[in-house]
Formats: sequence, C-alpha cells, structure tokens
Amino acid sequence: MKKSLLFLAFSVVASVNSFKAQTTWDFSSWDIVSGVTTSTVKNNIALVPGPETVVNFAQVEANTATFTDGYAATKRFKLNGGGYTSTGVNTTPTQRYLYFKVNGNSEITVWYKNGGSGDRTLYIGTGSAVLASKTYSNSTDGIIYTYQYTGPAADLYLYGDTSLNLYKLRATNVGTTVLGVSDVKKEMKANIFSSGNKVYVSNLESKNTQISVFNANGSLVKSASSSVDTNFEINNKGVYFVNLKSDAGVKSTKVLIK
Repeated sequence: MKKSLLFLAFSVVASVNSFKAQTTWDFSSWDIVSGVTTSTVKNNIALVPGPETVVNFAQVEANTATFTDGYAATKRFKLNGGGYTSTGVNTTPTQRYLYFKVNGNSEITVWYKNGGSGDRTLYIGTGSAVLASKTYSNSTDGIIYTYQYTGPAADLYLYGDTSLNLYKLRATNVGTTVLGVSDVKKEMKANIFSSGNKVYVSNLESKNTQISVFNANGSLVKSASSSVDTNFEINNKGVYFVNLKSDAGVKSTKVLIK
C-alpha cells in the first residue's frame, strides 16, 4: 500500500514538473503588430529580422485556423519570407528567423501553414546546421510538426525556405533567451568559391575565422581556422556547404567539387 502511494505521489510530481517544463508561444494571444524591424526578445523567444531591408518580418494578424488536435487559432505570425538569401544556404539563417535556448533534450512542436502554393520547407537547426525539416505543398491545411532534440544545451533556430505562417510553438526544457549583438547572425563579406577540387576563401574581415565544410548529407568533412585568404582540396566529387563564422558574422555557400 505504501509503495503504491509512493509511486502515485511520484507520478503526480513528475507530471507536474513535466507540465511546468513546457513553454508555449500561442500567437493568438499576441498583440496584432505590423512587423518587427529590429531584433527583440519576447517571452524568451528571439525574433530576428536580419538586415535593415527586412521590414515586414513577424507580422501578427487576425487569421483563423484549425488543426487536427483540436487547436483553433485566431491569429498568425508571418515570417514573410525565407530565412536565408538567394545566395545563402539552408544551414545558416541570416534573416527572418526565431530562436530559443534549450537546456538539453527538448521536444519541439510547431503548428503552422504554408504561406502559399508549392513545396515549402520548415527548418529547425543550430544556426550552422539543419537538425530537422518538414517539406509540405498544401497551403490550406494546418500542419503539426514535432521534433525530438537530443543533445546538450543549445540555441535552436526556426525558419523557412520561404514564407510560412506560424500559429503556435511549444518546447520543453526552455532556458532564458538573452539577445545580444553577437547573437544576430550578420552575413560577412567573405568570398567562397570552388575550382576543380579546390575551395577558395578570401576577403576575410576578422582573425580566427572558423571554416566548416559539410557534405550533402550534413556530415562534417573538414574544419579549419584562418585569418588570411586560404584554399584547400576536397578529394571526393559532389556538392558541399562551406560555412564561415567569426566576429564579423557568418556566411554559408554551396560549392561543387569536380
């Protein structure tokens, strides 16, 4: 009997702690705004429009939507564009993205719709690599996407390849998000290109630029640090993503090794 009561008490406490560990951002409860033009933090989630030319990110407007779990939304949060430019790549968001901190393992759920017709992709990543993605073509039906993050404390980024409409986000084990200048991922001016089996990096603006090269499957194949123009060989043919990171910002470019 005592063991049963002890187990029941533990179950109740665990359930309560699990509930408290969840953080929900329901955009139906947010004020209607025309858009966010400067990086800001609201309820421990950072909203980053990116360059000054982005003026319509994070628009909150009245909109009704229903989802398969019974959730009925009355407002939506519009990304109003993709998380990277036409010259960037999907691993590294530089505009129109959200991020929040988790203290370790976390379950992330997104209630959203596509912002228009055709295939559109939602990304969840680390800021330099994609952890998970969901591609969908229907802009009429609501989508509920859940991702299980397993790993150490990290900033998790959420963005799209083009415009998506968010209705609600939920994550467990969320930490306090502190937005600083170094958190905003400005795109650096460095040049990245390939010729044959060589990759060339030039016009570095900062010392100790971290260089990471990923293959098409997302596996790290080379890492280095450089303060001057540099080049290196990649032995296997194919498509690669070259990521740069320094105090000057970040940059990611897709290259073809022949």
